[in-house]
Amino acid sequence: MKTLFFDVGYTLVNEDAVWLRRCKDQAATEEAKKLGISAEDMYHEIEKATIEGLPQFRTVIERFKFSHMMPYHHELETMYEDAPQVLKVLSEKYELGVIANQADGLRERLQSFGLLQYFKYVISSWDVKVMKPDIRIFEHALKAANCQPQDAVMIGDRIDNDTAPAQSLGMKAVWIKQGFGKLQTALAAANPPDYEVEKLTELLKIF
Repeated sequence: MKTLFFDVGYTLVNEDAVWLRRCKDQAATEEAKKLGISAEDMYHEIEKATIEGLPQFRTVIERFKFSHMMPYHHELETMYEDAPQVLKVLSEKYELGVIANQADGLRERLQSFGLLQYFKYVISSWDVKVMKPDIRIFEHALKAANCQPQDAVMIGDRIDNDTAPAQSLGMKAVWIKQGFGKLQTALAAANPPDYEVEKLTELLKIF
C-alpha cells in the first residue's frame, strides 16, 4: 500500500452534536410544527436514509417536502481524540489523503483540529465539484496522488459513499463503524469491505 485516504465526518470528526442541532432547528420551523414532526422524528428519518444508502438530510427534506434546509454547523464538530496519534503513526509509513463530501473550507477545518499536517492530499467535493459516491472524486484523488487503485485504501464510515465505490475501482477499503454509518450492516453484507474497525486506533493493527 502506498496511500491511505480518509473520509472526514464520523471518521476523523464526531458529528453527533451537529446532527442533533440540525434536527432541532428543522423541527422548530413552522413547516415542521404544522406537520407535527419532532427532532426525534427527523433523527429517525436520517437513520432510515442511511440504512437505505440514500443522502441523509436531503432525503429527509424531500420526504417531508420542506421548502428549505437548516444549515450544517461545522463549529459543533469535535475531533475523535485518537485521530492525531493514529494519523501521526500512519503518516510515517504511508502517504495520507482525504476524500470527503465537504463544504468550502475543509483545509482550514482540518488545520483547526491540528490534522492538516498529516495529509499530503486533500480532495473535497466542494473543490472538485463531484460528490461521493461518484467514482470521479476517487479517480481525481488517485491521479493527484499518482497512485494506482491497487496501491490505495479508502477509510470511511459509510459503505455507500466510501468503501463500495472505492472497491469498484480496485482500491482496498476499511469500514470504520462510527456514527450513522454503523447502521449499514445490510449494505456491508452485500458489499463487504476488506476490513472493519470500531475506532481509529484499530487501524494500527492493520497497517
